Amino acid sequence: MKIFLLLLVVAGLAACGAGSGEGLNEQGLPTSSSSGSSSSSPSDDAVTLAQLQQNIFGAICTNCHTGANAPRGLRLDSEENSYAFLVNRTADEIPTLMRVNPGKPDDSYLIKKLDGAADIVGARMPLGGPYLSQEQIDQVRSWIANGAPRTGTGSATTKVARASAQKINSQVIVDLHFSRPLQFETITPDSISVFYSTLDGQKTATDFSLLLIDQILHITVNNIPTQAIQLEVLINDSELHPLLDHEHRALDGNGDENQGGGYSYVYAL
Repeated sequence: MKIFLLLLVVAGLAACGAGSGEGLNEQGLPTSSSSGSSSSSPSDDAVTLAQLQQNIFGAICTNCHTGANAPRGLRLDSEENSYAFLVNRTADEIPTLMRVNPGKPDDSYLIKKLDGAADIVGARMPLGGPYLSQEQIDQVRSWIANGAPRTGTGSATTKVARASAQKINSQVIVDLHFSRPLQFETITPDSISVFYSTLDGQKTATDFSLLLIDQILHITVNNIPTQAIQLEVLINDSELHPLLDHEHRALDGNGDENQGGGYSYVYAL
C-alpha cells in the first residue's frame, strides 16, 4: 500500500485595497492567499464563532438577517445575536430540528439550509446566491461539531464533521473533514482500514493512498472491481491505532463526546 502524507497550514486571508476590488471573491470577501496569516482566518486549533461572525455571518448573512425585521426573526448581526438565535434554538421551518445542534452538524438545520438539502423548507441560503463555498460551509460544520462554543474553540471532542466520496472509473476518492487538525504522524496503515463488498462478500482493499491537507483527509482507493457494490472506511476500530488530534486526543469516532470509538463511512458504488 502506498501512503502519501502532506500537511498544509491553513492560509491566512489576503489583504485587499479599499475600493479596488482586487483580492476579493464574488461575495466581496478576501480570497485565500498561499502565504501570510491573519487573526480573522481560522486558526490551527479550530474555527471560532468570532471568525464565523466576521467572515460569514456578519459579512454575508447580514445582507438579510439583521435588525428587528430579520427573516424568521433570525438576527445574525452580532456575535451575541448569532449565538442567541442559532444555538439550541428550534428551527421554525422544521420544529423537530434545532438551528444549531451542538456537536451534530448533520442534525443542524443551519447546515441543511446552507447545503440546500432536499428536506429543507423554502430556499437554500443565502437566498438567491451566491452560495457559500464548501470551505465556508465546512468551517460552520467544524464549529458545530466542536460543540458550537460561544467563545474559543470549545472543549468538545474532535470528530468527523463531514464525509463525502466520488467514484471515477475504478477509483474511489473519500474525503473526511475533521473538526480540528490531526497529527499527521498518526495516519498510518495501522489506523485506517478500507473494504469493498461484492455479492460474494466483503474483501480488504490494499491499494489506497492518503493525503492530509489542512483538516481534510483524502483517501484514494485504486483498482475497485466492477462488481463491487459498496465501499467502507473504518477509523478507530478496536484493532486499529487511533487517530489523534493536535492536542494528542483520540478522535471521537462515534460522536458520544468521549475520546475513541469506531467511525465507519459507507459509500454505495
